[in-house]
Amino acid sequence: MAAKEIFLTAFYLVLFNALIFRFRIFQFKNFKPLVTHVLFNLKFVVGIFIWFIYSFYYKDVQNNDVHKFYNDALILRNTASENPQAFFQMLIGKEDETTLPFTSQMKNWERNFDEAPVNENKTLIRLNALLMFISFKTYFVHILFMCFISLLGFVLIANSIFGFTDVKNSILAIPVLFLPSILFWTSGVMKEPVLISGLGLFIYGITNWGTRNSILALIIGSMLILITKFFVLACLLPATIAYLLFRKNENPSFVLLKYVLVNLVLLLLAFNVRYIVPQINLQQMLINKQTHSIKEAEYFKAGSRIEIPELKDDPLNILKTSAVGIWNTITRPYIWETKNMMMLASAAENVFIVPFLLMCFAFRNRKQNASLNLFLFLLTVSLAYFAIVGICTPVLGNLVRYKTPLLVLFMFAFIIQINSKYIPERLNFLLRKN
Repeated sequence: MAAKEIFLTAFYLVLFNALIFRFRIFQFKNFKPLVTHVLFNLKFVVGIFIWFIYSFYYKDVQNNDVHKFYNDALILRNTASENPQAFFQMLIGKEDETTLPFTSQMKNWERNFDEAPVNENKTLIRLNALLMFISFKTYFVHILFMCFISLLGFVLIANSIFGFTDVKNSILAIPVLFLPSILFWTSGVMKEPVLISGLGLFIYGITNWGTRNSILALIIGSMLILITKFFVLACLLPATIAYLLFRKNENPSFVLLKYVLVNLVLLLLAFNVRYIVPQINLQQMLINKQTHSIKEAEYFKAGSRIEIPELKDDPLNILKTSAVGIWNTITRPYIWETKNMMMLASAAENVFIVPFLLMCFAFRNRKQNASLNLFLFLLTVSLAYFAIVGICTPVLGNLVRYKTPLLVLFMFAFIIQINSKYIPERLNFLLRKN
């Protein structure tokens, strides 16, 4: 690494730590500031580790996400010097024959399979190209920005969710945020940090519904999710409608019934929308996505392939397959399926996660109804996402990565339900005193 790169990286590392220290908006409000600092700096270390692994162990720098967006962003950034007009056109999505000489150099500007309303690859390429104006093409500065972006998302998520429960419950958020897979997949130059920040803004918006900034946060969060993983937004919308309906009603039976009815109505609409708008066929989109994922796994000869049930254009088949998808997403890889150290770490993590969730359920506060609406919201979103990921991902390595952003919400859902009297008092040293 050149002296200039070392200096820039050190400068931004100090700058981000100074921002975290100075402004409480960048801190977990229930924890001492040290917790936020430790998480951010550990994420940066993990981000460097990701770069090392995907540079010197998995050497396909043209196809792995850790490098491919950055490599194409270099081409886009250089276009700004060679042809500013073409650069601006690519930035706003107005490509034509004048931009073709530049886009043709990029390996990932276009996608082979793309039924999403927004090309997610272009989002990351554009973001990295813009960052290069202040990073001066120093890759480690991009890692720092991604770590900070995802940290802000985690801060918004935790601060929003744990305002509905005893402050002691938030202590259990710490082991979740420090899980190896969450640290690993949200600390690299990839889509996940941007998705996490979008989720943070979205959840802040709905949990603070009616306040001055809630609508703005909801709009920006929705846009960030749309341009990174649009089907996450599709999973959020039904749960959001149920969450916002009759929010002040605390009757548990009514809240549960509300979620069941809203999701049933929207599920029926999803299965039949093609008869109203022929251009939108959600079943076929899922089938196409699964088919493409299987062909891609075969093409790249993925070593951790698993068999997944074939999707058919039949609502009952999709529901049955979704149950298998949820199970696979939460519990796999199994220990006996591991073939390398990274897979072993993921399997060991699952050995922790499942008992952790069972513990939260066993020690839940049966008299606490205030957080039930939020619990059902987080659970509905997570399970819907896990179903889609599980039925469309035939590679265990990808499955571990894809589930990470919503795994945080899934585990937080159970944590807010736990009775705080079961949380040891000796852990209170982590909590902020004022």
